[in-house]
Amino acid sequence: MKKTVFPAVCILAAAASTVYLFTLNYTAGMIQAAVLLCLCLAGLIIYAFRTARLKRTVRDTSKYFEDDGRAVRPFPTVICTEDGSISWFNEHFEKDVLGSETVKSGNVSEFIGDIPMDSLCAAEAGTSINYAGKKFTVYADKLKEGKSAYCLFFIDNTEIKKLAEEYKYTRPVVLQMKIDNLDEVYQTYKNSECEVISGELEHILEQWASKYPSFFRRVGSGKYVMVMEERGLTEIMEKKFDILKKIRDYKFGESPIEITLSIGVGYGGSYLQCDEFAKQAIEMSQSRGGDQATVNHNGDLQFFGGLIQGNTKNTKIKARLMASAFADHIENADAVFSMGHCFSDLDSVGSAVGVCEIAKALGKPYFIICDKEKSMAKQLIEQLADSVLPNVFITGEKAAELITSKSLLVVVDTHRASSLEYPELFVRFENVAVIDHHRRTADYINTAVLYYDEPNASSACEMVTELIQYTPAKVELSPLTAEALLSGIMLDTRNFVLSTGSRTFEAAAYLKGIGADTVSVKQLFAFNFESYKHKNAIVSTAVTYKGCAIAVATEHFRNIRIVASQVANELLNVAGVKSSYVLFEENDQINISARSLGEMNVQVIMEYLGGGGHLTMAATQISGITMGDAVVRLENAIEQYIEENK
Repeated sequence: MKKTVFPAVCILAAAASTVYLFTLNYTAGMIQAAVLLCLCLAGLIIYAFRTARLKRTVRDTSKYFEDDGRAVRPFPTVICTEDGSISWFNEHFEKDVLGSETVKSGNVSEFIGDIPMDSLCAAEAGTSINYAGKKFTVYADKLKEGKSAYCLFFIDNTEIKKLAEEYKYTRPVVLQMKIDNLDEVYQTYKNSECEVISGELEHILEQWASKYPSFFRRVGSGKYVMVMEERGLTEIMEKKFDILKKIRDYKFGESPIEITLSIGVGYGGSYLQCDEFAKQAIEMSQSRGGDQATVNHNGDLQFFGGLIQGNTKNTKIKARLMASAFADHIENADAVFSMGHCFSDLDSVGSAVGVCEIAKALGKPYFIICDKEKSMAKQLIEQLADSVLPNVFITGEKAAELITSKSLLVVVDTHRASSLEYPELFVRFENVAVIDHHRRTADYINTAVLYYDEPNASSACEMVTELIQYTPAKVELSPLTAEALLSGIMLDTRNFVLSTGSRTFEAAAYLKGIGADTVSVKQLFAFNFESYKHKNAIVSTAVTYKGCAIAVATEHFRNIRIVASQVANELLNVAGVKSSYVLFEENDQINISARSLGEMNVQVIMEYLGGGGHLTMAATQISGITMGDAVVRLENAIEQYIEENK
């Protein structure tokens, strides 16, 4: 009605002025009358044309408003052109969407933003938008092929979305928490002091839990459970589980106590499912060394904390139990195969050799699956193959011929099937055991009949050396196999500087007593003059970024992996360098070798880039990008780590 009043008033005013002009000047009146008549005719023609076009458009859209010949209540509807210009909208749109507002721009982008029409049409589930405090789902369709007219329907589901959002925020979350090393604390302090420490730690946890609507209870010595809503978990995750630092910084009186907390969070299902997710998550946190939180969203894992090296436990009870169980699995097998990670190093080969010696003592055939040409321990493999372990090192093709249903695969120095030397062989084994010192990642081998992980151990060779000592049968090592095990320990500790505990030196002393020669082991780390020049060339490219050294190998050469790892170690000798990274290209992939002295956790940084490893030694491989882009991504990962762990 409002749209037709103004034109009618204008026409009446023009007619009145024409009549008045006739009384003054006949000729002028005739001219004005003719002009007015032409304008009216033009207006009628335009009106008729627009009406006809609108009728055609409405006829084209009639399929949206009828169901089996019966009219249904239409939704708020807009018809617009491809560029968003509004041609028509119905009264439901005016009432339910506009409300007291008006269309200011004449373009549908005022309501849907800069979303192309084709994208709206392609979204089968609709497109969510917010307008004037309401939530709508917009569905769109092109009216006819070849025409740039579109029909948009606005479904008001504000209340439904509010209910869905409230449901999401009120879903159950279960947290299981455990003080990692409370037993060690009890061995140091008096009983009365232990009660005070335990009470103060529980008070810290209670205060933290009281900030969120939750149920918090102690369920055992140093064990707690907390049930809350998902809205609280969102805030906890935003704060990066600050309770980890509060527990780590706890002091008894004025004395700091090296005590940490492990947390497992489960959500995304029923209460029982969340509890099971939380159990899996806290097991993951503790298997990665403690002092961290693992969030398990229906199998999707996310890690927080874990920035410092865990404390090595002096007790060897776990090693003794694992040795007994490991011996049982070997005795039930018809043959034992050992396999480490791709591009095997001294720790991978040394620990595999130790496993073979255990199998030999138990009277079982034994093999090491290894690609000697790609190994970074080629010199050690050749020495062993020429003397004490002939015909033991075999390729994947040879292993495929020997595998049976009763064969046992022992995975050493890694826990991911994708990282194995021959990952395609993994599925051929029905029985798999894992021995690894790296912190567990989300894609770990979860089908192993025996999983022995010790993230606080210096190396896989240290773990295997302990298994050798506790194996029920007597394991007799030759001096060369002892040197193989010692070389792995020396590699991962960088000559007993990093990640060492009392058990590391005990294992080394045991191997030294058998006859391991440290001079011979040191020679395994030597490289030729050509590699020495390549090493210096890579060092010369090093730059610093936020306290980290980054170097790039500008050319490919033989043994580049060994040289890159040595350069990464070398760069840590520079004052002020907290971690080092060496990038090199091989097999159309960008490889990054990362090292640190413990102040920065390079495993976390490499996990950002899809890799992993250990606190002080990690690596990753990136495909499909240039070296320059890889450096940028590495810098972003370093910056993310620093920002999250200020």
